Parts: sequence; C-alpha cells; structure tokens
Amino acid sequence: MTNDNRKALTKVSLDDKYALDTTRAYMTGIEALVRLPMLQQQRDRRAGLNTAGFISGYRGSPVGGVDQAMWKAEPWLKQHNIHFQPGLNEDLAATSVWGSQQTNLFAGARYDGVFGMWYGKGPGVDRSMDVIKHANAFGTSRYGGVLAVAGDDHACKSSTLPHQSEHMFIGASVPVLSPANVQEVLDLGIFGWELSRYSGCWVALKAITENMDSAISADIDPNRINIVLPEDFQLPADGVHARWPDKPLEQELRLNKFKIYAAREFARVNGINRIVVDCLNPRLGIITTGKAYLDVMQALEDMGIDDAVAAEIGLRVYKVGMPWPLEPRVTHDFAEGLEEILVVEEKRSIIEDQLTGQLYNYPVAARPRVIGEFDEAGRDLLPNLAELTPAMVALAIASRIRRFYQSDSMDRRIRWIEEKERSLAQPRETIERVPHFCSGCPHNTSTRVPEGSHALGGIGCHYMATWMPDRQTHTFTQMGGEGATWIGQAPFTDTRHVFQNLGDGTYFHSGILAIRAAVAAGVNITYKILYNDAVAMTGGQPLDGTLTVGDLVRQVAAEGVRRIALVSDHPEAWSGQFHGITDYYSLHDRSEMDALQRELREFAGTSVIVYVQTCAAEKRRRRKKGQLEDPAKRLFINDAVCEGCGDCSIKSNCLSVLPKETELGRKRQIDQSSCNKDYSCANGFCPSFVSVVGGRLRKPEGAAGGVEALFDPLPEPSLPSLDKPWNTVVTGVGGTGVLTITALVAMAAHIEGKGCATMNQTGLAQKFGAVVSHVRVSARQEDIKAVRIPAGEADLLLGCDLVVTSTYEALGKVAHGRTHAVVNDAEVPTSAFILDPDARFPTASMKAKVSDEVGEASAFFIDATRIATQLLGDSIAANLFLLGYAWQQGLVPVSAAALEEAIELNAVAVNFNKQAFLWGRRCADQPQQVLALVEELAPRAAPRLEQVDEIAADRAARLTAYQDAAYAERYLQQVNSVRAADPRAEEPGSLSAVVARALYKLMAYKDEYEVARLYSDGEFLHKVQQQFEGDFELRFNLAPPLFSKRDPSTGHLIKQEFGPWMLKAFGWLARLRRLRGTRLDIFGYTAERRQERADIDDYIALLAELCAGLNPDNYATAVALAALPSRLRGFGHVKDRNRENLAEQRAALLRQFRGDTADPVTIVNAA
Repeated sequence: MTNDNRKALTKVSLDDKYALDTTRAYMTGIEALVRLPMLQQQRDRRAGLNTAGFISGYRGSPVGGVDQAMWKAEPWLKQHNIHFQPGLNEDLAATSVWGSQQTNLFAGARYDGVFGMWYGKGPGVDRSMDVIKHANAFGTSRYGGVLAVAGDDHACKSSTLPHQSEHMFIGASVPVLSPANVQEVLDLGIFGWELSRYSGCWVALKAITENMDSAISADIDPNRINIVLPEDFQLPADGVHARWPDKPLEQELRLNKFKIYAAREFARVNGINRIVVDCLNPRLGIITTGKAYLDVMQALEDMGIDDAVAAEIGLRVYKVGMPWPLEPRVTHDFAEGLEEILVVEEKRSIIEDQLTGQLYNYPVAARPRVIGEFDEAGRDLLPNLAELTPAMVALAIASRIRRFYQSDSMDRRIRWIEEKERSLAQPRETIERVPHFCSGCPHNTSTRVPEGSHALGGIGCHYMATWMPDRQTHTFTQMGGEGATWIGQAPFTDTRHVFQNLGDGTYFHSGILAIRAAVAAGVNITYKILYNDAVAMTGGQPLDGTLTVGDLVRQVAAEGVRRIALVSDHPEAWSGQFHGITDYYSLHDRSEMDALQRELREFAGTSVIVYVQTCAAEKRRRRKKGQLEDPAKRLFINDAVCEGCGDCSIKSNCLSVLPKETELGRKRQIDQSSCNKDYSCANGFCPSFVSVVGGRLRKPEGAAGGVEALFDPLPEPSLPSLDKPWNTVVTGVGGTGVLTITALVAMAAHIEGKGCATMNQTGLAQKFGAVVSHVRVSARQEDIKAVRIPAGEADLLLGCDLVVTSTYEALGKVAHGRTHAVVNDAEVPTSAFILDPDARFPTASMKAKVSDEVGEASAFFIDATRIATQLLGDSIAANLFLLGYAWQQGLVPVSAAALEEAIELNAVAVNFNKQAFLWGRRCADQPQQVLALVEELAPRAAPRLEQVDEIAADRAARLTAYQDAAYAERYLQQVNSVRAADPRAEEPGSLSAVVARALYKLMAYKDEYEVARLYSDGEFLHKVQQQFEGDFELRFNLAPPLFSKRDPSTGHLIKQEFGPWMLKAFGWLARLRRLRGTRLDIFGYTAERRQERADIDDYIALLAELCAGLNPDNYATAVALAALPSRLRGFGHVKDRNRENLAEQRAALLRQFRGDTADPVTIVNAA
C-alpha cells in the first residue's frame, strides 16, 4: 500500500484517441477500429501516397457500436479522406467495399487508391460470403487493400449462436489475422492492409468480444509498425491486383497459385508469427493465437513459470498472428527439436489441422506429437466450446508438464483451481438475472399474443420474448428470415395461423423479402412490425436510410398485403392517413391490441400490424437532451390500497414496478429513477394507481448542502501498490451504469500514466441482464496480459448487484486472503417477479455465498441503493457511491483527483456523480453519521410482526378503523379460538400467527368504502407529498363496478381516469362505511361483494375443521391451508382468477390434512 495519492495528472481529452499522433490514448477495441484507417492514411501520406478510405458494414455485437463511434469521429475521418457509409445490410456493405477497389480501374479517380474496411457480426460474414468470395478472387487495388472485420461472439453472450468466422474465410481463401488485444487491433490492422495490398487478397481481422468490449491505454504512433516487403517471392508478371476485363479461371489461378503464397511470405518476413518464449533445450512447445495467447501467458504466470522456469522445463511458445494460412517455415523452426506441441486455440481448430498437415512429412523420429482439443488418448483437453480461460489453459499445460517436471507453485495453482470448482459447486439458494425488456419498452405490449395463439421470434430486442413464459413466442430465424419458417410448416399442421415479430431495423435490412415470400406462399400469418424509431439492441442507432411510417405502410401494401393495421400509443397522430392504400386498413390505440390480433388471426392470407411507439431507452436519451418533450406526469401507487396481486406487472411487463414489503405483506411501488413514463402499469386492474400531473420529484433534503458540518475531514487512505496489476471485478444490472465504473477507473489510471485494461459486456446483457466487468490497473501497460481477470486473482469485487455478485462468473475470480468484496445488498427484483408476486429474493443465502468465497472479514455489505436514493434522489447513484466507499477503504489503485478528472471528462451529470462518490467515501469513513442522516430522511419500516399477540392487536386496531369495534371483536374471537387449539401458538409462523394475518385479510376486503377511506385518511397525501413537490394535481385510475363500461372482448371493467374532485368524493364515501353489510349498502349487492363475504364464512368453517382435527402430523398442512387467503389478492376478475387457482390447492391440502391422500402438495408460505 502507498499513501502517495498526489501523483501529477496528465492532461487528457476524450478526443485524444483521434486527435493525437505520437503518444498513448485510452480507447476501446471499437474505437481502435475507428483510429485504424486514420493511421493507415497517415502512413500513406508520409510514404508520398494520396489515398482515401472507405468503410461500410452492418452493426451487431461485438461490433455493434462501430457506426456510432464512426459518426462521433466524423471530423477526424474527414481530415484523413475517410468516408463512412453504413450498409443497409452486410452483403450490400461488402459489395460497396468491393466497389472501392474498382475505383482506379476507370477514369476520374481522385486518389492513388482507396483502402476499404468492411465490418459485420459473425452471421453477417456468413450471409456475405458470396460477395467476399467474388471480391477476393477479383482482387484489391495496388494502393487500396481491404480489411474485413469479423465480429465473433465466442460465448454467445449477445447472439443466437456462438460464432467463429475463420472457416468461412478459409473457404473463400481470405487470410485471417487474430489480434490478442486492443493494441494488436491497431498493429495487425496496419499489417492487414499492407498484406492486402501486397497479396491482392482481402484480409480478415478477427474481432472477438474480448477485444471489442475491452479498453486499454494504446500506443497510436503511426510509425510503430515497420513493413517489410518480401524480396525472394516471385509474383506473376501482371501482378495480383484487380483488373478489368478478367476471366474467372485466371482469377482462380492468381488466387490459388500466387496470392495465398504471397500472404504466407508476407507474414514470414514481417514476423506476424513469432516465437516469444524459447530455450536451449526445448521439449514442449505451445502454439497459440489471438486472445488464447494471452490466456497462455497468464496461465504460465499464475503457475509461477517465468523465463527461468520455462528454460528449466524446456518450454517454447509460438505466437501466431495469422492463423490461416499458417506460414510453414517459421512453424517448422518452432517445431524443430520438440517432443510434443500443445495447440491452444479457441473454438474449432484452425492451427492444429494445418500443423499436423505440415509436420506429416517430418522424419518419424523427429516428428513431435501434436495435441490440442484432445489428448493422445482422445480425451477432451481444450474443448472447442464457448471461451477458454487462463484456468482451463493452466490445467491443460500442467497435465503435459507434470509427466516430466514437478513444481510446487504449479501444483498450488492447480489445487486451488480444483478446490475453487468444488467450492462454487456447493448448492445454495440463488436466483438468476435474465435479460429483459427496458421499462416502458414497446415490446412489452407488442409481443403479447391472444390466448390460443403463438408467435415466432426473430432478431432484435423482441428475441427476448422467446424466454418470457407469458409471451407464447417460440423459435426464431436468422435476420431477415422472419416468418419464412411458417411457409414450410403451414401445409402440414392443423394450426391455421401464427404471428411473427419483426423490428423495423430488420425489416429495412432484409425482412421485407420474407413478407414478400409469405404473400407469395399464401400462408396465414400476421407480421407485427415494431416501428420504434431506433435499432435498439445495439445502442439506439437510426436506420441506415429513410423509412417513415408512411413508407412502411405503402411498401407492405405494394407487396400485396391486403390487411394492414396501424397501432400506436398516440393514434391521433395518424388519423386520416393511409386510407385507400389497400383493401382494408385500420387505425387503433395500443389498448385495442388484443382484440385486433383476435380479428387478424381469422384473416386469410398475410396481414400486417405496424406498431408505432418509440424505443423507451431512446425516449429517455432524447428527453435528457431536450429533443423530446418530457411528460409532466408520473404514476404513484397507494400501497395501502394495493393488494400485491401483480396485475400491474403482468399488464406492463415492466421492471420499474418494484416490490414493497409492508406489515400487511408485499405491495408494489414505482421506481421513479428508472421509470420511462409508459404508464401501461396503470392498466392493471387495481384502484391504487394515481397520476401525478405537474410538479416534480422532491429533491432529497440531505443532498441540498449544509451537511458538511456533520462530517469530519476525510483522511486520505493508503492506495494499493502496483507491484503486480490490481484487479477489480464490477458486477451489476445491465443499463445501470456498471460500464461507467470500469471506464472511470481505467481512465483515471490512464490520466496518471498507469497501464489499464477493461473488459465489459455490451449488447443483450445491457437489457436488465447480468453484467460482469473487469478493470485491471498496473504500473506499466505491458504488465497486463489477459484483459479478463484470471480465476482467483480479483483484488476487489465491487458488487453493484447482489444477484450478479453471487454468480459463478463473479465468484470464480475471488480468493480468500486476496479479495475484498464491497457489495450493494439492496433487493433489486429480477424478471421472475413480473409473473410471480411471491418470487423469493434469497438475500441471506447469496450474502453467505459471497462471504464464504472471500472470507467474512473481507466482505462488506451495504444498501447503497437506499442510501443513494435518499441522499441524491436517484438510485443510479448507487454504483458511484459504492466506488467511493471502496476507494476510501484503500481498495482502488488510483487517486481521487484522477477519478474526479475522469468524471469530468465523461461529462455526464458531473456534479451528481462527484457527490455520489463523496457520499460513498463519507459512508466508509463515518458510517454512523451517514446512516443516521438517511434514517432521518426516510425511516425504515418497522420489522414485520411475528408474535400472534402483536399481530392480532395490530389487526384489531385496523379493523376498528375499517368498520367498528364490534367487527374487530369478531376477528379477535376467531383468532383466540384457534390459539386455544394451537400447541405452538407463541412460535413465529405458527398456525395462530398465520390465521391472525389471513383472517384479517379476508375481513378487511377492499370494497368501495375501504378504498375511499385509504385515500382520504391523510396518510395517502402525506406519502405523495414526501415524493413530489411543486404545483401538481392528482388523478385517479379507477373502474367503479356500478358505473364503468366493460371491454367487449374480455368482459372486464374498463378503467378511467378521474380528476382531483375524487378526493372529496372519497371523503364522503368513507364516512358511509358503517352502511357496509346493511340493506342500504348498494355496493354489497354485487356478486363481487357477496363472494368476499362468503370467503370469510368459508374460512371460519375451515378454521373450525382445522382446530378439531389438528395433530402433530398434519400441523404443517394446516398452516399451509390457513395461509391460502394471503394469496387471494386483487380486485374484480383478478381476484376471481386467483380464487380459482387457489381452489385446487385448497382441495388437495384438505385431502392431505384429512389423511385422504398421500400425494405431496407444494407449500408456498406467502403469509
């Protein structure tokens, strides 16, 4: 540790990565792809060439952010004659890049040559192979060259399949370069263009998630790379470059006889493949490429194998920068004298197959044994699945070395890995954080289908519907194939119709062709085209061209679609448009979606619903920038009225509707920080929703200033020394700023002139999914090998979310005696809560799992979400609060000054983020003062009552207010009769305690009088005023049974919004509650109220039976039976549905209680 936190800070700008020429700059792999063509043009200019660059491709993780980065860098690209044109789709983009190589074949060319870059996700490589094969055979221009950047998602973190593009490129005879890190994206990128110019081939640059989603402090000197042109290789007299006219067989001759061999020779003379570890008497060789090379080097370091130990072992390591075609001469030099070669490569073998072929003609005595995916006995050694890790590589290397060399450090590492696996395999109750639609996402409504129907999935955010249990969305296709699978099913099934989800981005990309095919085939299918005004999955980019709603409607009409409907959250904006464009067109509000789909599934042929609603995340961005009106309306839930039935969650599918634990059970509340103002949760059949129109969220009193006097000056902690890299794992929920934390730490290290590397997760994980990010800080950049932190080598686990922190991916990085864990233990619900109002959040189990892995003394848990929300008014501050907390404990290896400089460079909510960091520091140093202030601003709810006496007394007081003292006395008599028969009455969770809760719930049914009382008793207005300030009015979302209309398709009452006058009406109605149950109770005559009174009588009869037949063997069953009313939640048809669901469980439990059956019944304690 060191106390020197005053290191001079380097002046840094976010523009450095593009503006500077001969220094280091902090950049991601995506940004390296943007800087790369600038470096090439600078090199050309210094060589006396007047060149330009052309870039085109199509977004998709892990290259999903290339277009956005290119747009941001447009001023610098223009300075370097570089033109960026995003492609309509991948193959058209590749075709346009092919065209750039034809520029100098014709008169009028303004440049000596145009170098091209194509980019695309792995599936985009697949669909573009027709173009790439033709373009590679055709050749590149002499001063042009083409780099084809293939985004491969090896672990399938944001894809429909894990992907590896090398074999596709091999099939097209395209050389492949495989960078190990962000620096090599720049270095091999330069080699790639020069290789393309020399050989006439397109050159593939592999862009894996590990490199694109990581960032380092990179050397951006354009003169860093020295190019050597082969002198001994004989090129054909007419060269290898593009020409016209050109015959196909002549192209094949150049490609197969010259261009590939030219590429191999170029790689040899430029040292693209090189031996990096060698010794005098080698016996074991390791050949590796790309990210796997860093895994090898990290594994060797972890096992204590430095250069001296490697020499003692007889180890040689060969780093291959161009895995195909594998250059043979240096490869033979590497193999010379070895007994065995271990091939370490990720996914299906590329090098191993070539290596065995090249060594085949070696003399038998001298030929080394080659192993890789399998050992010599055919057993799995380095599996070709998902991703490799340094731990996996270490196990493989150790298994080969142990046969002839023993090492204590190696054995310790291997034992640790094996023990860690056993520890993590111990069963514990945990939950999973699955990616989900954003709050207010249009897909929450658009992907719903009517009962009895099902939908087909596709590419984009709506792909997530395939794992949502209530969406009935099954299977998917490649991008642009949506609906075509039904063409092959429809003739052979009794199912008459399906729905097909299709995003406007996919429609524009190629999806219109699938609609054309469906029309041609005459199948019954309804396309639901979501026009959300953005390519949401990859970051909210605009479409690569113009597509208005009118364009879309007219296009599908022109394709022969005879039934088109437009659905919108604001249908009035489209009134009067598009009539007459097809046989039948209609306009609908989104509330009519279910009825419309029921109609269209009866339509013969292809129909289309154009669902118009802007992406929620894009709305949020535009509102923050002032580009879109921010509605002066928020929703508030009166938790006293809320039944906790979850119908609001079902209707909205929204994770901004949170659980709220109260004395009367779990209710609901709106997370105002994450709410995107979609308002669909108010459609839940419940009178607890209130619209707050006007005003604003109340600013927290504690953060307004004037609190400095409460705190002592903060001491400067001793920061970690950097004798070796300091490793931090950051976990959290996608979309909440987790990536910002790692970026700030890395940028602060860069500002201080230190080495840094981050590895983040983007794409699908950013949609409320589990995000695990890594940041490594070192004294020098070269001290960092793999960007991913090796198993057990995290120094700090910064857990911004308890669920993700308790996962294998996070805890696999921690170790006793090394790792400190600082964890936010707030209970942030997962998507399971949407459909299961009783979804468990096993806090204690997950905290115990973390503590077990790091050691109890090294685990710090704090409810950062609650503290940040109360002190700063927004839960998004929790992550930076946690960073400040960890920093003050000396667990972050950069100065506070550098972190604050990084916050300023980020230029987003600068003062807010600095305050969050400061509050975290204060809480770490002076926790009592901070927690006392939070408690003063928002006292915690009292612990839930456990003893039957306490519960009964509390509920009796509530029932007196509900009706009168006599009603409360009736309640107490029933509870006391159960107590008399209950041998465990005084125990928490006893039959008596459960009855005290459940009977109250039945007796305090929320009729019109009670809802009115709970709005007019003063507590409701107090809660509203605690959360909102300014000039606002309240509107109430209600469906009074005696006055409301019914939905013609469902028969359910339709909610309406009532104005502020309802507060007075509530007051008058509450005074009439004494009429409840009398002949003057007009509400009591409804079927709903009669059933609720019958529920009470039925339950009292049940209690009599339970008390009469209670014994030790059936006690648990009796408790389960008595607890059932706690799950009889909701209003109207929702409560009826829950009653029906509970009836079967009640009957089964009764049989079990009576001894009529031995069938087990799952008991859910929802009391």
